[in-house]
Amino acid sequence: MRMIALYARVSTAEQANEGYSIDEQIDRLRKFCESQGRKDVTNYIDAGFTGANINRPAMQKLIKDVKDGKIDKVVVWKLDRLSRSQKDTLFLIEDVFLKNGADFESMNERFDTASSFGRAMIGILSVFAQLEREQIKERMAMGKEGRAK
Repeated sequence: MRMIALYARVSTAEQANEGYSIDEQIDRLRKFCESQGRKDVTNYIDAGFTGANINRPAMQKLIKDVKDGKIDKVVVWKLDRLSRSQKDTLFLIEDVFLKNGADFESMNERFDTASSFGRAMIGILSVFAQLEREQIKERMAMGKEGRAK
């Protein structure tokens, strides 16, 4: 029997060390799946890894498991937990998950990857996730510059 993959991520080591949001993400995802009658879940957690790329240990294991046919659905709390790169988001969903028979669902952003409208919404939301990542970088650079002055 194939499993549902629960994927959770936080970006900073500080968030990871303090347990910020990882446990909450997994708890909510597990309850969400249970409400749909699915208890056959497995966790993939990248604590302290950026969403700017897919070079994350749990993400690489998830990709392998999807390609090996172990996963029939990937669920995230929010799309930006999967990736903050539009290119990577579309690659993961279209070329890895859907191509290998694994559905994708975001708990907070309700869309269906089986429809053209749902796939379009993923594209739009991934643009905003990437925009937020770039704005965070700009704010951090500005803060460093201000401290240097």
